[in-house]
Amino acid sequence: MDLKEIREWAQFAFLIVGGTLGLVAFFQNLRQRRLENALKLVSSFRDSLREGDLAHWEELFHASSEPTGAKPGHYVAEHGGQHSISEYFSEGSGDGYAISRMAQNLEIICHEICEMTVDARIVWFELGQLLNTMHEWLSHIPGHSGKASLLESAFPSMARAFEKHGKKFHRWPTRPYAYIE
Repeated sequence: MDLKEIREWAQFAFLIVGGTLGLVAFFQNLRQRRLENALKLVSSFRDSLREGDLAHWEELFHASSEPTGAKPGHYVAEHGGQHSISEYFSEGSGDGYAISRMAQNLEIICHEICEMTVDARIVWFELGQLLNTMHEWLSHIPGHSGKASLLESAFPSMARAFEKHGKKFHRWPTRPYAYIE
């Protein structure tokens, strides 16, 4: 081998190493951006909550749980009768539209999960119980325009996020907001 050929091989090796390092740095930067976007989105969600919104969610969470005797998609009212959760998504709901507002904000978050602009694992850890509960409630409310549920007709990103990540979601840890006793 002459000196020129050795130099060309050395340049080729440096090119390969430099390209590999550039790709690694790019993907680490992309991952970091997704993490930052997830944290900002979760913070934005929390900032959008009004005083008492989480308390309304927790109240409905307890009233719609299996130990209270509630059927899927229903909640048990204080006087003991079962009512559809769809009442929380209609005009004149008793919670000042807290549940509906939360669902709309979670729909935006699910859209970002589907677009892969946020780290789904971070979002799930912070908001997983809220997302899972809202998904369950919305899937039992009859939909509009011939759709099977309100989830499919009014919250398509949430439906897509659970189709895409549903099995992973149930394996990932999540922060609890309320417990069923």
